[in-house]
Amino acid sequence: MKNARPIAGLLALGAFVAATVLYAHVPVRGFDLRGSPVLVKRPGADITDTYFFPSPTNPSNVVAVMDVYPLIPPGAGTTTFFDQSVLYTMKFDNRYANESITPGSRPVEDLVLQFSFGPAGNGSQQVFVYGFGAPVTVGASTKLINSGAPSGVGFINKSFAVANGASSINVFAGGRRDPDFFNASQFYNIFPDRNQGSTAPSCLPGGSGTCPQGFNSAPGTDLFANSNVLSIVAEFPRTLIAGTGNGVVAYWATTSTTSGQ
Repeated sequence: MKNARPIAGLLALGAFVAATVLYAHVPVRGFDLRGSPVLVKRPGADITDTYFFPSPTNPSNVVAVMDVYPLIPPGAGTTTFFDQSVLYTMKFDNRYANESITPGSRPVEDLVLQFSFGPAGNGSQQVFVYGFGAPVTVGASTKLINSGAPSGVGFINKSFAVANGASSINVFAGGRRDPDFFNASQFYNIFPDRNQGSTAPSCLPGGSGTCPQGFNSAPGTDLFANSNVLSIVAEFPRTLIAGTGNGVVAYWATTSTTSGQ
Protein backbone atom coordinates (compact mmCIF):
# COMPACT_ATOMS: atom_id res chain seq x y z
CA MET A 1 0.00 0.00 0.00
CA LYS A 2 1.33 3.39 -0.93
CA ASN A 3 1.66 5.89 1.91
CA ALA A 4 -0.27 9.11 1.48
CA ARG A 5 1.70 12.23 0.73
CA PRO A 6 1.13 15.08 3.19
CA ILE A 7 -0.38 18.07 1.37
CA ALA A 8 -0.55 21.27 3.35
CA GLY A 9 -0.85 24.99 2.79
CA LEU A 10 -2.65 24.56 -0.51
CA LEU A 11 -4.11 27.45 -2.43
CA ALA A 12 -7.64 27.07 -3.73
CA LEU A 13 -7.48 26.60 -7.48
CA GLY A 14 -11.18 26.23 -8.15
CA ALA A 15 -14.38 26.16 -6.13
CA PHE A 16 -18.05 25.74 -6.83
CA VAL A 17 -20.48 27.07 -4.26
CA ALA A 18 -23.95 27.84 -5.45
CA ALA A 19 -22.50 29.54 -8.53
CA THR A 20 -19.52 31.13 -6.76
CA VAL A 21 -15.94 30.42 -7.80
CA LEU A 22 -12.85 31.13 -5.68
CA TYR A 23 -9.55 31.35 -7.46
CA ALA A 24 -6.21 32.57 -6.16
CA HIS A 25 -7.79 34.38 -3.19
CA VAL A 26 -10.02 36.49 -5.49
CA PRO A 27 -13.79 35.83 -5.28
CA VAL A 28 -15.50 35.84 -8.69
CA ARG A 29 -19.23 35.61 -9.42
CA GLY A 30 -20.32 32.85 -11.79
CA PHE A 31 -18.85 29.60 -13.02
CA ASP A 32 -17.50 28.39 -16.36
CA LEU A 33 -15.98 25.19 -17.63
CA ARG A 34 -12.42 25.90 -18.69
CA GLY A 35 -12.94 29.37 -17.23
CA SER A 36 -9.25 30.31 -17.13
CA PRO A 37 -5.99 29.36 -18.88
CA VAL A 38 -4.88 27.63 -15.67
CA LEU A 39 -7.90 25.34 -15.66
CA VAL A 40 -7.55 24.62 -19.37
CA LYS A 41 -4.06 23.32 -18.63
CA ARG A 42 -5.19 21.42 -15.51
CA PRO A 43 -8.57 19.83 -16.30
CA GLY A 44 -8.24 17.60 -13.24
CA ALA A 45 -8.71 20.70 -11.09
CA ASP A 46 -11.64 22.10 -13.09
CA ILE A 47 -14.90 21.60 -11.15
CA THR A 48 -17.85 21.10 -13.48
CA ASP A 49 -20.68 20.70 -10.95
CA THR A 50 -21.56 19.85 -7.37
CA TYR A 51 -24.66 18.02 -6.15
CA PHE A 52 -26.09 17.38 -2.68
CA PHE A 53 -29.27 15.33 -2.24
CA PRO A 54 -31.01 12.66 -0.11
CA SER A 55 -29.90 9.10 -0.79
CA PRO A 56 -32.37 7.40 -3.15
CA THR A 57 -31.87 4.07 -1.32
CA ASN A 58 -31.54 5.09 2.35
CA PRO A 59 -33.60 7.98 3.77
CA SER A 60 -31.14 8.30 6.67
CA ASN A 61 -28.28 9.15 4.30
CA VAL A 62 -27.33 12.04 2.05
CA VAL A 63 -25.08 12.09 -1.01
CA ALA A 64 -22.48 14.73 -1.89
CA VAL A 65 -20.96 14.81 -5.38
CA MET A 66 -18.20 16.87 -6.97
CA ASP A 67 -17.50 16.43 -10.67
CA VAL A 68 -14.23 17.52 -12.27
CA TYR A 69 -12.37 17.19 -15.58
CA PRO A 70 -14.91 18.36 -18.18
CA LEU A 71 -15.48 17.05 -21.69
CA ILE A 72 -13.78 13.66 -21.42
CA PRO A 73 -14.57 12.00 -24.77
CA PRO A 74 -16.69 8.85 -25.16
CA GLY A 75 -14.88 5.68 -24.22
CA ALA A 76 -12.24 7.47 -22.14
CA GLY A 77 -14.15 7.86 -18.86
CA THR A 78 -12.54 4.87 -17.16
CA THR A 79 -9.07 5.50 -18.59
CA THR A 80 -8.79 9.14 -17.44
CA PHE A 81 -7.21 9.71 -14.05
CA PHE A 82 -7.37 12.29 -11.28
CA ASP A 83 -4.56 14.84 -10.90
CA GLN A 84 -2.35 13.48 -8.11
CA SER A 85 -1.06 16.96 -7.23
CA VAL A 86 -4.57 18.29 -6.51
CA LEU A 87 -6.38 18.14 -3.17
CA TYR A 88 -10.13 17.73 -3.65
CA THR A 89 -12.19 19.05 -0.74
CA MET A 90 -15.90 18.84 0.05
CA LYS A 91 -16.80 21.61 2.49
CA PHE A 92 -19.85 21.81 4.77
CA ASP A 93 -21.29 24.49 7.02
CA ASN A 94 -23.99 23.10 9.30
CA ARG A 95 -24.51 26.42 11.10
CA TYR A 96 -25.54 28.34 8.00
CA ALA A 97 -29.23 28.86 8.87
CA ASN A 98 -28.12 30.81 11.93
CA GLU A 99 -25.34 32.67 10.10
CA SER A 100 -27.42 33.59 7.06
CA ILE A 101 -29.58 36.05 8.98
CA THR A 102 -26.75 38.54 8.47
CA PRO A 103 -27.17 40.26 5.09
CA GLY A 104 -24.43 39.33 2.64
CA SER A 105 -23.06 36.54 4.81
CA ARG A 106 -21.40 33.52 3.23
CA PRO A 107 -21.03 30.01 4.58
CA VAL A 108 -17.79 29.16 6.39
CA GLU A 109 -16.79 25.52 6.49
CA ASP A 110 -16.76 23.72 9.83
CA LEU A 111 -16.50 20.18 8.42
CA VAL A 112 -14.51 18.89 5.45
CA LEU A 113 -14.11 15.63 3.60
CA GLN A 114 -10.95 15.48 1.48
CA PHE A 115 -9.57 13.29 -1.27
CA SER A 116 -6.17 12.89 -2.88
CA PHE A 117 -4.91 10.40 -5.46
CA GLY A 118 -1.78 8.39 -6.03
CA PRO A 119 0.02 7.99 -9.35
CA ALA A 120 -1.87 6.14 -12.08
CA GLY A 121 -0.54 2.73 -13.00
CA ASN A 122 -1.77 -0.53 -14.51
CA GLY A 123 -5.05 1.12 -15.39
CA SER A 124 -5.87 2.10 -11.82
CA GLN A 125 -5.18 4.75 -9.19
CA GLN A 126 -5.38 4.82 -5.39
CA VAL A 127 -7.88 7.08 -3.65
CA PHE A 128 -7.04 8.52 -0.22
CA VAL A 129 -9.89 9.81 1.94
CA TYR A 130 -9.45 12.18 4.90
CA GLY A 131 -12.27 12.98 7.31
CA PHE A 132 -14.83 13.97 8.17
CA GLY A 133 -12.91 16.48 10.25
CA ALA A 134 -12.64 20.11 11.25
CA PRO A 135 -10.73 22.23 8.71
CA VAL A 136 -7.19 23.32 9.55
CA THR A 137 -7.82 26.60 7.74
CA VAL A 138 -10.95 28.14 6.20
CA GLY A 139 -11.54 30.35 3.19
CA ALA A 140 -9.39 30.62 0.09
CA SER A 141 -6.60 28.31 1.28
CA THR A 142 -6.94 24.67 2.29
CA LYS A 143 -4.76 22.31 4.31
CA LEU A 144 -4.86 18.56 4.55
CA ILE A 145 -6.50 17.41 7.79
CA ASN A 146 -5.51 14.51 10.07
CA SER A 147 -1.83 15.47 9.67
CA GLY A 148 -1.94 13.75 6.28
CA ALA A 149 -3.09 10.39 7.67
CA PRO A 150 -5.90 8.95 5.52
CA SER A 151 -9.10 7.69 7.08
CA GLY A 152 -9.48 5.14 4.31
CA VAL A 153 -7.96 4.01 1.00
CA GLY A 154 -9.54 2.57 -2.11
CA PHE A 155 -9.19 2.52 -5.89
CA ILE A 156 -10.85 4.53 -8.64
CA ASN A 157 -13.89 3.15 -10.44
CA LYS A 158 -14.65 0.90 -7.45
CA SER A 159 -16.90 1.72 -4.49
CA PHE A 160 -15.43 1.33 -1.01
CA ALA A 161 -16.35 2.18 2.59
CA VAL A 162 -14.46 4.40 5.02
CA ALA A 163 -15.08 4.02 8.75
CA ASN A 164 -16.13 7.18 10.58
CA GLY A 165 -16.71 6.35 14.23
CA ALA A 166 -19.78 4.14 14.49
CA SER A 167 -20.79 5.13 10.95
CA SER A 168 -19.24 4.69 7.54
CA ILE A 169 -18.84 6.77 4.40
CA ASN A 170 -19.38 5.04 1.07
CA VAL A 171 -17.09 6.47 -1.59
CA PHE A 172 -16.83 6.22 -5.34
CA ALA A 173 -14.30 8.12 -7.44
CA GLY A 174 -14.03 7.58 -11.15
CA GLY A 175 -15.45 8.12 -14.62
CA ARG A 176 -19.13 8.89 -15.12
CA ARG A 177 -21.28 10.34 -17.87
CA ASP A 178 -21.64 14.10 -17.42
CA PRO A 179 -25.06 14.57 -15.74
CA ASP A 180 -25.41 18.22 -16.72
CA PHE A 181 -27.69 19.27 -19.60
CA PHE A 182 -26.62 22.39 -21.45
CA ASN A 183 -28.12 23.59 -24.73
CA ALA A 184 -25.11 25.49 -26.04
CA SER A 185 -26.64 26.42 -29.39
CA GLN A 186 -29.59 28.14 -27.72
CA PHE A 187 -27.25 29.78 -25.20
CA TYR A 188 -25.31 31.34 -28.09
CA ASN A 189 -28.58 32.50 -29.66
CA ILE A 190 -29.43 34.31 -26.44
CA PHE A 191 -25.90 35.52 -25.67
CA PRO A 192 -24.18 35.63 -29.09
CA ASP A 193 -21.16 37.50 -27.75
CA ARG A 194 -20.17 34.39 -25.78
CA ASN A 195 -19.67 32.56 -29.08
CA GLN A 196 -16.14 33.78 -29.78
CA GLY A 197 -17.29 37.42 -29.67
CA SER A 198 -20.09 37.11 -32.24
CA THR A 199 -21.95 40.38 -32.92
CA ALA A 200 -25.19 38.65 -34.00
CA PRO A 201 -28.34 40.06 -32.33
CA SER A 202 -29.76 38.21 -29.36
CA CYS A 203 -32.91 36.24 -30.10
CA LEU A 204 -34.52 37.51 -26.89
CA PRO A 205 -37.03 40.38 -27.06
CA GLY A 206 -34.99 43.45 -27.82
CA GLY A 207 -32.92 41.41 -30.23
CA SER A 208 -34.61 39.70 -33.17
CA GLY A 209 -37.38 38.46 -30.89
CA THR A 210 -37.34 34.86 -32.16
CA CYS A 211 -36.86 33.02 -28.84
CA PRO A 212 -39.08 34.78 -26.27
CA GLN A 213 -39.17 31.65 -24.14
CA GLY A 214 -35.44 31.55 -23.64
CA PHE A 215 -34.26 27.95 -23.23
CA ASN A 216 -37.68 26.39 -23.83
CA SER A 217 -36.63 25.17 -27.27
CA ALA A 218 -37.75 21.56 -27.59
CA PRO A 219 -36.09 19.20 -27.58
CA GLY A 220 -32.82 21.11 -27.21
CA THR A 221 -29.33 19.83 -27.93
CA ASP A 222 -27.23 18.75 -24.98
CA LEU A 223 -23.60 19.80 -25.42
CA PHE A 224 -22.53 17.21 -22.83
CA ALA A 225 -24.61 14.30 -24.13
CA ASN A 226 -21.53 12.30 -25.14
CA SER A 227 -19.09 13.66 -22.55
CA ASN A 228 -17.77 12.14 -19.37
CA VAL A 229 -16.42 13.62 -16.15
CA LEU A 230 -14.45 12.36 -13.18
CA SER A 231 -16.86 12.12 -10.28
CA ILE A 232 -16.22 11.93 -6.52
CA VAL A 233 -19.29 10.64 -4.69
CA ALA A 234 -19.71 10.26 -0.93
CA GLU A 235 -22.81 8.81 0.75
CA PHE A 236 -23.04 9.09 4.52
CA PRO A 237 -25.54 9.35 7.40
CA ARG A 238 -27.17 12.74 7.84
CA THR A 239 -26.06 12.66 11.47
CA LEU A 240 -22.41 13.09 10.44
CA ILE A 241 -23.10 16.67 9.34
CA ALA A 242 -25.99 17.54 11.67
CA GLY A 243 -25.32 20.81 13.47
CA THR A 244 -26.95 23.95 14.77
CA GLY A 245 -28.36 25.17 11.45
CA ASN A 246 -31.93 23.98 11.98
CA GLY A 247 -31.46 21.30 9.33
CA VAL A 248 -29.86 23.65 6.79
CA VAL A 249 -26.39 22.64 5.57
CA ALA A 250 -24.32 24.57 3.04
CA TYR A 251 -22.12 22.42 0.77
CA TRP A 252 -19.47 23.41 -1.75
CA ALA A 253 -16.24 22.00 -3.13
CA THR A 254 -12.74 23.19 -3.91
CA THR A 255 -9.68 21.96 -5.71
CA SER A 256 -6.29 23.09 -4.45
CA THR A 257 -2.59 22.91 -5.27
CA THR A 258 0.46 24.12 -3.41
CA SER A 259 1.09 26.82 -6.01
CA GLY A 260 -2.41 27.67 -7.25
CA GLN A 261 -1.26 26.67 -10.75
